Amino acid sequence: MNGDKPFRYISDTPFVYDVQKRIPAVEKAKKLLGFEAKSDLNDMLDEVIPWIQKQVKAGNI
Repeated sequence: MNGDKPFRYISDTPFVYDVQKRIPAVEKAKKLLGFEAKSDLNDMLDEVIPWIQKQVKAGNI
């Protein structure tokens, strides 16, 4: 988004009892809720990334 500008970020201090490693999985949503996303990741990124860029320029993010 910012071309040659270096990426900078600040992480929050983790909670004492927070898990050390999170491994996202969709099987639980399908098993418990019967939910399965049908959206293609590439299609969603093509939609979301321009929206984020617009919000950053507007100062909302």
